[in-house]
Amino acid sequence: MLISLFLLLESCLLSPNIEVNLISMVRARLGPLGQIVAWFSFLLLLYSVAAAYLSAGGGLIANALSEIFNVSIAESSGTWIFLIVFGFFVIFGTWGIDWINRLCVLGLFVCFAALVIFVIPNIDWQHLSGGSAEYLWVTIPIVVLSFTSHIIVPSIRTYLNGNVHQLKIALFWGSLIPLVFYLVWELLIFGLLPLSGPYGLETIASQPHPVAALTNALHNFLGVAWVPVVVALFSFFALVTSFFGVSLSLFDFLADGFKIKKSSLGGKIILLLIMFVIPLLFALYFPTGFLIAIGYAGVFVAILYGILPALMVWHGRYIEKKKEEFRVFGGKTLLVLMIVGSVLIIFFQI
Repeated sequence: MLISLFLLLESCLLSPNIEVNLISMVRARLGPLGQIVAWFSFLLLLYSVAAAYLSAGGGLIANALSEIFNVSIAESSGTWIFLIVFGFFVIFGTWGIDWINRLCVLGLFVCFAALVIFVIPNIDWQHLSGGSAEYLWVTIPIVVLSFTSHIIVPSIRTYLNGNVHQLKIALFWGSLIPLVFYLVWELLIFGLLPLSGPYGLETIASQPHPVAALTNALHNFLGVAWVPVVVALFSFFALVTSFFGVSLSLFDFLADGFKIKKSSLGGKIILLLIMFVIPLLFALYFPTGFLIAIGYAGVFVAILYGILPALMVWHGRYIEKKKEEFRVFGGKTLLVLMIVGSVLIIFFQI
């Protein structure tokens, strides 16, 4: 995923326009057919993921408000609150999202540290044994999706004024830090919770809102009132930061694709409507689609950020003979391997 991230950066840098986004990049390198594939894949990916984040975030907010005010809050109300509060920041563009995102990342680190310190002594190492390696391939599309920071590469290029050195640092560490977080998080959750039972992993996975179900399970096993609160906050901060990435990407992508001016109020309102109406309807009327959306999104990631960047780089290097300032190692062999690997990811999901 890191290699595909840098291939996307290379294909992005092939365009001299610093504000170029995916549609314009694909149109210039791969023509109308590539443009249609990019439109279709990008909208299905971002709409499905945005709906998943709205659904999960709404569930967390509804649970929290129900606990605080001791009344029953509908999950649909939580979804509306999540969208109104955090969708608002998209209006301010990258700098506005950057400011609130830094606060959320700080909260993420604090919550994560507290969980690590408290949960590790309670891990049952027997929970980590067993399993069947033959089923590992099922996880590949979801793991791929978990490392899809690609969606914000064009926006970050604009934000960092095309500084290649800063871009490489941002993309490398921006991928490595989540890897460490994910590995430790898996250790904590799989080590603490059993596979089956009323609060087991199988039961949590079958719930409409698995993130909310996870907090209840942790409360049951640890019996400490503040731990579910910290888990809920950690999950919430993780959702918000991911939602910001999706929203910013959709905002810039749609502005580029429809040639809508992001600087005008009317343009921003139109973009917000195009961005959120469909994911909102999905989250409100099909909330159980959280895991389905996340699973199938891996297919569109493979197309958008595996196949298309490799083809764009191939066209730029070997057909247009461009001499860009940044080039990923590996030559044609790496590009072919990237395309083959992406096709395999699609096959695994199907």
